[in-house]
Amino acid sequence: MTIRYSGASQPLELGQALGRGGEGTVHQIAGRPGFVAKIYHQPISADKTLKLEGMVRQAHPGLLDIAAWPVDMLRTQPEGPVQGFIMPRVNGYREIHSLYGPAHRKKAFPHADWSFLVHAARNLSSAFEAIHARGHVIGDVNPGNVVISPQALVKLIDCDSFQINVDGRLFPCDVGVPQFTAPELQGRSFHRLQRTPDHDGFGLALLCFHLLFMGRHPFAGRYQGKGDMPIERAIQELRFAFGRHAGSRQMEPPPYILPFAALPHPITDLFERAFASPSLAQGRPTARDWLQALERLSRELRSCGRNSVHKYPRHLRDCPWCELERVSGTLFFLPAPHTVVAELLAGLPDFDLDQVWSRILAVAPPRDEAMPSPSSRIPILPTPLPELLRRVQRSNGIKAALTAGVALAAMLIRPRLSGLWLPLAVIAWSLLRNPAVRREYQRRRLALLAARRERQELHTVWNQRATGQLFADRLHQLCALRDRHRNLPTELQREGQRLEADQRQIQLQAFLENQFIDAAQIPGILTTHRMALESYGIETAADVSAEALKTVPGFGQRLGRQRVAALLDWRRALEQRFRYDPCKGVDPAAIADLRRHFAQERVRIERELLAASDELAKIKADILKHRAQINITLIRQAMREAQAQADLRVFPPRLDTLWRRQRI
Repeated sequence: MTIRYSGASQPLELGQALGRGGEGTVHQIAGRPGFVAKIYHQPISADKTLKLEGMVRQAHPGLLDIAAWPVDMLRTQPEGPVQGFIMPRVNGYREIHSLYGPAHRKKAFPHADWSFLVHAARNLSSAFEAIHARGHVIGDVNPGNVVISPQALVKLIDCDSFQINVDGRLFPCDVGVPQFTAPELQGRSFHRLQRTPDHDGFGLALLCFHLLFMGRHPFAGRYQGKGDMPIERAIQELRFAFGRHAGSRQMEPPPYILPFAALPHPITDLFERAFASPSLAQGRPTARDWLQALERLSRELRSCGRNSVHKYPRHLRDCPWCELERVSGTLFFLPAPHTVVAELLAGLPDFDLDQVWSRILAVAPPRDEAMPSPSSRIPILPTPLPELLRRVQRSNGIKAALTAGVALAAMLIRPRLSGLWLPLAVIAWSLLRNPAVRREYQRRRLALLAARRERQELHTVWNQRATGQLFADRLHQLCALRDRHRNLPTELQREGQRLEADQRQIQLQAFLENQFIDAAQIPGILTTHRMALESYGIETAADVSAEALKTVPGFGQRLGRQRVAALLDWRRALEQRFRYDPCKGVDPAAIADLRRHFAQERVRIERELLAASDELAKIKADILKHRAQINITLIRQAMREAQAQADLRVFPPRLDTLWRRQRI
């Protein structure tokens, strides 16, 4: 039995140890089930004692709601040195990383969907705001200091490491995690370092990003330059891998992630300010900024029509999770435990495939039609030249004829003057090619070319929108859907048989999915490497493969190959430990997943086929509408082309031919 004394010199009996860390051990307290005692391994300094006493004096219900805040001191004797403190017991909570990582979440929070993650980020922001409102700074922001309940309630732990303001005196936070430290603090010693709420704002934004993007680190992207890009260096150089300026900083996001643009602008703008802004003049987003933006996002979520467990922002047209799960092969959110096939089919009209297909075929396709070539039946009169140009043209024509006549007469009378024919011909030609007349010809020629170009453009539009090909293509797709619907029972039976035949592999997969990298001791794999792996969706032994590890930054150079070898050795050792149990039947969860998948596919196909007749009717109506619109435009185009041709006929044919050869 171990006795310690409270600040009021009351004896307290410590119970069994609940957990042990590098700094101290947490014990139960006999008779006080809602509280625990933290006992330090080593004697603490006078400054630490003053800090804890100040925290105890500042204990407030608002702080106790969101933090394991010290409420009383613990001494070895009534007047002896402080050895620890009493704080509220945090029971039923898990570290936040077990929520945002998909593999961890399936075990620890199987009911959580994306709206749950958004709500958790909102509550996290509220907790930060409560700390900052009382003049304190968390300092060492990292996933190990945040725990969360099945109701998405957030509590901050290890509060004795916070930067505390006691009566105007700051007691700093002397610890930190580089992968969650602001750029301007990278490389600096944490000892006696004074932090600000703005520094906390960087860590808060990181945790919010982890929650909204399935555990991805915003600075663990693909580096396009030479060598590796450690997360700490990427932070220091503002190489935000998801933002608008990622390309200019030689970064791109890892594969199989929620697109950054899927979030509404108020959220993406906060991330840009927190991670990518080179100037801190306006400051990073505050906890209040995040709280308001996340509350708004939570109100604007909607459920996917194909999979109700998928939640996504209302401004998106399609569910991003459906596409992401399709291309990645990863199930990000588990269906609710009570979800069954019958519920998936609830609300769907009675479905008779033959009857539905008959309704589809009842929509007659549009007739095949080539684009018409209308010709204007109205006589087209050319637009005469302006009177001034006609007079100039007549005058210049007469002058040119006279000049030519003079040249000819001179050569006939005096053959020795034949050398004058060239300058006189030049004079005659210059009179014929008057610039004003030539400009008018050019304008009319361009009008004809524009009319012909419009006809070509209309032909392209006709082929794209007015032929029956659109209707035929969609009908072909619907035929494929009809055939798939007919084959679904056979496919389900075949997949069920495969489950039975692949029992050993299924049991091995389940075993490996329960072996988490962050809980294993793997030589050479440090915290920064675990974060990079998690950002690329590698959380368990089941995710480890040589192919998957090739894509992860920090695993490609010489030391990287050593890390790859260590991870592959770890997986092989686990596989050797695995023992197949032939007595086990097919995992009921695997059967339920299979049935759910096929039920969702059936629902999707049936909804598409039920809407198909209306869709085909609309396609047909659109085709006919485009035909009518193009026909009207073609008539106007034919008249413009005919008018342009007539307008060019006012010029002498030889002049027209000559100027066209000169590409006017």
